[in-house]
Amino acid sequence: MSESKTQYIEKKTALVIGGSIAGMLAARVLSDFFEEVIIIEKDPKNTKGQIRKGIPQGAQGHVLLKSGEEILEEFFPGLTDEMIKEGSVPADFANDLAWYHHGGWKIKYDSGLSIIQQSRPFLEGHIRKRMDRIDNIHTLYNTKVKGLLTDGSRVTGIEAETADEVIELSADLTVETSGASSLAVQWLKKLGFAAPEKTEIKVNLFYANRIYQKLSPIQREWKSLLVYPNPPAQVCGGGISPTVDNQWMVTLLGYGFSSPPADNDAFLEFAKNLEQPHVYEAIKDGEPVTDTEVYRFPALRRFHFEKLKSFPKGLIVMGDAFCRIDPVFAQGMSIAAKEAKALQEMFKAAGALEADPKVYHQKISKIVDIPWFIALTEDFRFSKTKGNKPIGLPLLQWYVKKVVLACSHDSYIYGRFMKVLHLQAHPIYLITPRVLKGIFRFSDRF
Repeated sequence: MSESKTQYIEKKTALVIGGSIAGMLAARVLSDFFEEVIIIEKDPKNTKGQIRKGIPQGAQGHVLLKSGEEILEEFFPGLTDEMIKEGSVPADFANDLAWYHHGGWKIKYDSGLSIIQQSRPFLEGHIRKRMDRIDNIHTLYNTKVKGLLTDGSRVTGIEAETADEVIELSADLTVETSGASSLAVQWLKKLGFAAPEKTEIKVNLFYANRIYQKLSPIQREWKSLLVYPNPPAQVCGGGISPTVDNQWMVTLLGYGFSSPPADNDAFLEFAKNLEQPHVYEAIKDGEPVTDTEVYRFPALRRFHFEKLKSFPKGLIVMGDAFCRIDPVFAQGMSIAAKEAKALQEMFKAAGALEADPKVYHQKISKIVDIPWFIALTEDFRFSKTKGNKPIGLPLLQWYVKKVVLACSHDSYIYGRFMKVLHLQAHPIYLITPRVLKGIFRFSDRF
């Protein structure tokens, strides 16, 4: 049965480079406007829910923020309930998450802001099953894009390599979503276009992850636990969240580290040295079912395609190929969803025939601005973070920390903070008379 969707079809073929979450959501939108959508995926077809080679961070925890969940539900009605039925774990973000943040535990209350928790392969697999129901979307697996085809001013398709041959595929629109390994800049330079300006913030972040079948037999008053680093003195953190098959995902992280815990003994020792003992106590007598998996994230990176004076028609860049955010803030998948929604809105307004890549890149640059601002405000608290600091950073950090600490006793402020964190509201949402009164009322506690 085909997925139910609204049809606005105008043109013939669209190509999507990369079949991860950003690519699949782009293809879902394009299927309403093009007669045929082809996803070009370098990895083989994943039929067993395993971690794909092209997603090295796939073993790490992945939280879908509320803004992203709502867009997924719009694109694939009923997906949330389907995932919960098959293993996703629902939770109230404030009531079920014990969160230690900048020296204080956030207040727990029934916020009404629900999230679902699962592994990355589980989420991708359920989106892919929905994609398979859409008749005009097809995927070429084991296919690597080698370059772009052009008529001089417009991208007209791609050159790709399969296991057997080099092929050329023509398209009316090509969407680049191949992530951090994107070659879009090199392809553009090869075609004679200028390279975009790049902003990079080096954080040298690592994640170390293990799956546990059981945690220590201790009383827990949480469904999920997060002990965030407390910089500049403490640069390490950790978390525990439920995942599919009644298992637990345990993640440790650190900024500015050259030697993350690479084996099981080091994993426990690292957890023992966090600012709060809760993660260690929860796992010291637990039953791990995997070894330690380490993922490194050297830097946040943003290509400013929106600033280029000349950019070929027929090409759009989105997802991590456009901007790669610090994964600690769990914003990547939701940013991709918001970018897909912006693509849909642009096509509805202008039509796929008239869609201007520069207009789209300007739109998603504004989408990225907020999570980029949030990430930099926090990442520059760590002394080893390197890069250009935003104007007024010390004042921003001072105010944000006041808000964060107020979340330990004021549910109103915490509720507004969650809206910003989940990319449902602009940070200005945290500057109101009621918030100001709340953060200064108990200033002696800070």
